[in-house]
Amino acid sequence: MSFLDFFKKKETSSQQSEPTNNSSARDLSGVLNSVGVGLIVIDENDCLLELNESSMSYLGLSENTIGSKAVEVIKSVDLINLIKQAKESTNQVEEISGTHAGDKNFLVSATYDEENQETQIVMMDTTRSNRLENVRRDFITNLSHELRTPVSVIRANSESLIDGALEDEEAAKKFSTAILRNSEKLTRLLSDILNLSTLESGEYTLDIRSTNVTPIISNVVSNLKEANPAIDIQVTINEDLMVMCDIQAFEQVMTNLIENGIKYGTTDNSNTLSIGAKPVGQKMRFEIEDKGQGIPPAERKRVFERF
Repeated sequence: MSFLDFFKKKETSSQQSEPTNNSSARDLSGVLNSVGVGLIVIDENDCLLELNESSMSYLGLSENTIGSKAVEVIKSVDLINLIKQAKESTNQVEEISGTHAGDKNFLVSATYDEENQETQIVMMDTTRSNRLENVRRDFITNLSHELRTPVSVIRANSESLIDGALEDEEAAKKFSTAILRNSEKLTRLLSDILNLSTLESGEYTLDIRSTNVTPIISNVVSNLKEANPAIDIQVTINEDLMVMCDIQAFEQVMTNLIENGIKYGTTDNSNTLSIGAKPVGQKMRFEIEDKGQGIPPAERKRVFERF
């Protein structure tokens, strides 16, 4: 039984057992309101008969609108259409958007009571659950992007070992170290999958600590150069640069930026990337510069959208 079905049963039960008891209706309205569920009752003349606080908050209404025609005070065209459809087919369930761009989303159930000639609307705010679903989907998409680099490095180094590098002790150690380092990165990414429930709950926590980021950048550059040996990556950062950051998140961000610079900011005539850092007030700004054509101004607002 769904959440909405439960409350609709409660409402039907209250009407059957106490059809003339207004306090029972108020109790139901209060129960729904306490869990953030909006309740609207519209009479046979299509006027608002009852509103609880949640429905007033969701629709921008007030107690003064009780008695008004629904079509005059409810600004949501989708909701008005749903109410009309409920009269024709008894019950309608649909997800609708708020009245403004970027507004909330609601799961709405509209039921027409033929006996009392009333339409009862129950509505739940689904904005957060939709946002968390988007976070989950984006996380999986981004994770697929993150897996490409370590998998590519492991494959390239493994092929080098098979092709004869095992005979060269120094080269074999270098390739084996790269495989180990990227295997560890894969382990962290797989750990992120297991922690997906933390992301979905909105409780993802960064482990912020004082960190020397130069070795992290060096490892990222080393990994990417192994997969892209023709690229010249120049790093001009102090060897002991300490900043407050989450180590894994910082490494992931740097990998994304440098990898994108390699993919989209280098050409046959210009294959150089430069990485630097400079203080901005109490913060440190990291810059990855390439010679690409850049992002058109109109598209820059979308730079943090998923891949």
